[in-house]
Amino acid sequence: MLDIALQRRPMPLFHEIPSKSIQRIKESVPVIIGAVGEEIELRCPATGVPDVYSEVKWEKVNGELPYAYSIRQGILYLKDVKRTDEGVYRCITRTDSGLATVTHVHLRVSDFVPMFGGNDYMELKPLTDEQWSDINLKISFKPKLPNGLLIYTERQHENNPDEIVNYLSIGLKNGHVIYRYNIGAGPAELMSTYPVVMDEWHKIEIVNQPNQATLLVDEDDAIEQDNYYFNTGEGISNIVNVAGTKDKTKLERTTFEQPFVGSISSLTISDEKIDFGEDAVAKSPNIQKDTGCSLGLCQHNSICIPMNVHNGFICDCSSAKGYEVICGAGTCEYRSDGTQSCRCPVGRYGDRCQLLESEDVVESVQFNGETSYIVLPKSRTLRNFSLKMEIEPRSRNDQLLAYEASDYNPKRSNYLAFAIRRGKFVYFYSSNDGNIEIESPSEVETNVPYHLDLKRFGNRAEVRINGTKIPSRGKLSTFLPGTNLFIGGIPSGITVNPRIGGAASFKGCISKKLSALTYKSRFPSMRKGLYMDPFRAIVLNGKDINLAEILKKSSYDVTVCKPYTIEEDEDIIHIPFTWATPISTTRTTIRITTSKYPRIKSIEKDEEIKDEVETTDVTTLHPKERIKTTPCTGEARENKKKIQHITIYINYM
Repeated sequence: MLDIALQRRPMPLFHEIPSKSIQRIKESVPVIIGAVGEEIELRCPATGVPDVYSEVKWEKVNGELPYAYSIRQGILYLKDVKRTDEGVYRCITRTDSGLATVTHVHLRVSDFVPMFGGNDYMELKPLTDEQWSDINLKISFKPKLPNGLLIYTERQHENNPDEIVNYLSIGLKNGHVIYRYNIGAGPAELMSTYPVVMDEWHKIEIVNQPNQATLLVDEDDAIEQDNYYFNTGEGISNIVNVAGTKDKTKLERTTFEQPFVGSISSLTISDEKIDFGEDAVAKSPNIQKDTGCSLGLCQHNSICIPMNVHNGFICDCSSAKGYEVICGAGTCEYRSDGTQSCRCPVGRYGDRCQLLESEDVVESVQFNGETSYIVLPKSRTLRNFSLKMEIEPRSRNDQLLAYEASDYNPKRSNYLAFAIRRGKFVYFYSSNDGNIEIESPSEVETNVPYHLDLKRFGNRAEVRINGTKIPSRGKLSTFLPGTNLFIGGIPSGITVNPRIGGAASFKGCISKKLSALTYKSRFPSMRKGLYMDPFRAIVLNGKDINLAEILKKSSYDVTVCKPYTIEEDEDIIHIPFTWATPISTTRTTIRITTSKYPRIKSIEKDEEIKDEVETTDVTTLHPKERIKTTPCTGEARENKKKIQHITIYINYM
């Protein structure tokens, strides 16, 4: 893409070099990611030059080289890189024989996501009087140790700097989040109910107003305390310390014994987002970058960009070859952050302008089996959880129906999932107690309506398909949800737990058009009251999900359901999940993994399940099928005969 842009706007290069002696490298432009404030090295990507280089010159396309640069042994060094330094750099090498080679390097300047090693610190400007009067902080962090300081700031007496008038201190003690403060009435403390999990991303929100102080951890664990006196208008506001302090004396005042060890991806103070690269007043010299982008979580050749967001990075699909957004009746536009979006004409909406505003009531939605998904809000708890869906599969291939996890880390997270695996419905659940799989006894039929009913109450789960309960005696504790609830698939860049396998999107419809008569005629054995309200497509915790609103706000590649046609089955080859569980047989098998009962039992159909069991050996399926790359942000649908390629990343920490 970059080469094309340069060819359209040629610029004069080395006027003294004859054009015949210039070799243009037509390969794709390499992209270098560097964080704000770093020293960046840019190397010439030229290859195949016959002689030893005698001269190297660097230029910036459509701009000047940064002020603080140097060239040593042909390498361009940019010190303390700024966002304005981003762009395409041209390297011209000239050999002793007179041949000049022109190559380009694209520099992307990202946010700085700091990783603190235990002896590090960062200092930000002091809070203003307005910020002290209405304290509001949001922090996203990933700890490696259960103890350490996150944030500390104070107000000092004007005439006696050793006298602390007010302070706020946030950190970890034995895994619990502690908020200690003095806003005029003396020391006070709030502590989270549950400890946070190490090596996972967490979010803290602190609100301290004249009448009340609140600590909110992971949007679920809320602790409140009344304030009987509030006075933050005296004294001089001091710097904000992040993850540690410059001197040990101040660290002792924070009431935390040691600095923080881990990564802090995001900090917001009174709705002002902190840029760790540009807003830092001072910092220790050894602070490292977070290594999240080294895990290979961005799929389809998209670029992982470190960013001050909750998980510390985003996946930029705009530079991935062949992945252009198809906007239908709309036009494709590029945002300032490099991502793409569709501008829809009047009367249309949706991520691809595929929906009509006139369709106020949407009764069914269709998933394409490749890139479709719906995002629902994160569940507050799984102690009392229910999900009901009315689905009509168009394929028996392996596909994901629902997924929610404790974190976006695919290797360590606990999870709840519902999927079709090898032609059967399967319920997956994992917590700190172990893992469970509940598999339906019957094969899934295509173009047939199914009512799925999943309930969790306490440590028990109940799964019903078309009103028939699938037996299960497993008891596993709940976990705190940390991701959204995804229906029908997951976005590019998110990888599910390896036990579940890949992330093929559901192919079929979720609909509320099916009548009770249809169910009674097809499933006469269903007792009254055991099947879903026929006019509710998705019901989450007893609440009907408004499909029209979901399509407008939080869905991707989802359209209004169309009638089934035979053409949909023509030469469609799907690559299934890679399942890390034994290949199923004709039996109905309930698999439960616990840490205390290493047993395995297989249950024949209609036989009662009497005990917990554990999976042993695992089998990994490796389909040998022809593949075709699918888009990160979209795809061009030129032919009806398509091949789906699901890329599975498993190089986790």
